[in-house]
Amino acid sequence: MSPLYRSRRTAIAFGAAAALAVTGCSTTNQTGSAAGADPSAAAQVAVGNTGPLSAAAAMASVCGDKPIKVGLVDGLGTNSWSKIVRAEVEDEAKQCPNITGVEYVAGRGNLQSTLAGITSMASKGVNVLLVIPTAGPGPAHLSALRTAANAGVTVIPIAADPEGKPGSDYFDYVDWDTEYLGQVWAKWMVDRLGPAGGNIVMLGGPAGNPVSQAHLTGIKQVLAGAPQVKLLTDEPVTTNWDPAMEQQAMSGLLAKYPKIDGVISDYGAAATGVLRAYQSAGRPLVPIATTDDNELSCGFAALKASNGEYELATVSSRTWIGRAGLRKGVAVVNGKANPEPSRVQLEIFEDSTSSVSGALAPAEACGAGLPNDAPPSSQLSADQLAALFKG
Repeated sequence: MSPLYRSRRTAIAFGAAAALAVTGCSTTNQTGSAAGADPSAAAQVAVGNTGPLSAAAAMASVCGDKPIKVGLVDGLGTNSWSKIVRAEVEDEAKQCPNITGVEYVAGRGNLQSTLAGITSMASKGVNVLLVIPTAGPGPAHLSALRTAANAGVTVIPIAADPEGKPGSDYFDYVDWDTEYLGQVWAKWMVDRLGPAGGNIVMLGGPAGNPVSQAHLTGIKQVLAGAPQVKLLTDEPVTTNWDPAMEQQAMSGLLAKYPKIDGVISDYGAAATGVLRAYQSAGRPLVPIATTDDNELSCGFAALKASNGEYELATVSSRTWIGRAGLRKGVAVVNGKANPEPSRVQLEIFEDSTSSVSGALAPAEACGAGLPNDAPPSSQLSADQLAALFKG
């Protein structure tokens, strides 16, 4: 079974059994609900709950018949991950005939441009607004999010925590469980290094971004109980989730530290820069934990042949997270129930050591013919991904 098919099949699983797997609660606070929405709509949509990917809903269950205009503001919007997230939101929107369009703004890492994009969406009359608040620290986005919510827009931050209050600053925040993910990576790394332990580093995205900070919190929680593993980087190393910057940053770390036994990078497409840094330094590769990336998967076997200590573990890049946020927003507008998780707890998707039950080997995850940047866990089809990156 291909990973693309497996992830899509898992993501559409829903119903009573799935709902029972979700923990958390719903909110009845109406701040941030779309103008014209059923007054009881928000009470039917779970807010702040956690659960597995298998507890996802299906768009058909929340679609309704009211015309809906959707907005997506990405604080970065310049890398392949952002490109796929946008395509997945647009693909999900096509499953609901009454969604009339998806407006898009890329902040390109500029906070003021991102804030302007958020407030402009409200003035354009969007009903559901998805925001990736990565143009700076999460709270820096709150005033704009609150302004849009107070204008009657159902505002749902995705993929980065703005650190506000659901029900007053926005309707809900939808993402993977970020600290949990840091724990998953760290536990795998501790297992790989064994009783002897070793030194590890953690590479993140833009300086101060909430995603990398939360990952690091989870990593440190695990390492607190594993003193044999030392984290050399007290803060996430800034790379802007760019492979060239990650290579440069990793090269600097290799020059500074004579012994680095493992690397955690929170963006797989950038982690290819780690590989190149090691190769340029003439040092053998070490275990790497990151998010899924086709280049990493397809290239693993060749690198492993000449780097005996190299191992790879990935989790889903969750380019599909905007789908979950969109379904929650559409449910609010249409007064439909949606119990799916706000925070998805992901497990290891790919493991070269075969020690994680249910995980794919890199050769199984590799999407032959797909672009290097394509994450194997995307819910876009192979043809859709190929078309997206064509040219």
